[in-house]
Amino acid sequence: MNTNSTQMKKPPAKQKERVVMGLQAMDFIQHGTEASLDIVTPLGQRLHFKANFIGFDDQQHIFFTMPKLSKGEYEEFFMEGFNVDIEGISEQGEGALIKFRTRIEHVIYRPVQLLVFPVPQQAKLVLLRNEIRYELRLPGDIQLTNRKLRVVLTDVSSGGCGFSFDAISPEFDVDQRIVLEVVNSANGDTYALSGAIKNGRKKRGKQTYGMVFDDPGKANCRRLLSVLIYDGTKYVFKNPRKEA
Repeated sequence: MNTNSTQMKKPPAKQKERVVMGLQAMDFIQHGTEASLDIVTPLGQRLHFKANFIGFDDQQHIFFTMPKLSKGEYEEFFMEGFNVDIEGISEQGEGALIKFRTRIEHVIYRPVQLLVFPVPQQAKLVLLRNEIRYELRLPGDIQLTNRKLRVVLTDVSSGGCGFSFDAISPEFDVDQRIVLEVVNSANGDTYALSGAIKNGRKKRGKQTYGMVFDDPGKANCRRLLSVLIYDGTKYVFKNPRKEA
C-alpha cells in the first residue's frame, strides 16, 4: 500500500456533532474506560470526579465505580435523584467525546461500591478528528526532566496521535507541550512528533493520551507516514529486505 498517496487524500467532511439514543449511546463507551462525572445538586453545587464505566444491563441501568471521597462529600452529593453530567471518550471510528446527563438512581456501598444510573434518553457525540487515523503499535520516547519515558504510539493521523504507557506516573496536563520521538530501528531515522496534550484517561491499567501536532510535528508525521506499510492489522515500518 502506498501510504504517501493515502495520507494526502482528505476524507469527506463529517458532521462534528450528532445525537444517539438510549442504549445505543452506551455502545460508544468501552467497558473499563475512565470517564469524567459531575454531580449537580438542586442548589447548583457541583462535584467533579473520575470513575470507570463498568457496563449496563437489559433493565436500562448503567454502572460506574465509586470514587474515593470524604464522608462529607458522600453525604452532600451522593443523593438519589441528583443530576449527573458524564463525559467519556469513544474510540470507535474517528474517535469522539460522548456526553450525556442522567441522574443518581442507586448508591451502593455494600458488598461492593457502585453508582447506578438510568440509561439517558439521548447522548451527544462530538467528533475529535476529521483525518484518517492509522492504527499502530510503535515504541517511542518522551524526554522528561530527568529521564526518558517509554511509550507506545497507538494511532496517528496527519493532525495528531495517541500514545499509552503502563506506569502510574507521570501524568500530563492538558495543553502541556511534549515531543514524542519514534526511531526506525532498521536505519536509525528519528521522527520527532511535537505538539500539545489534548486529552488523557486511564484505561485497563494504562495511561492513555491524545496529542495534537504543531507545524514541525505535522511535517515529521508526514515523513513517518511515508515510510509505513500496512501488515494486515496495523501500520509498521517498511522492511527494506522484504522489498528487495
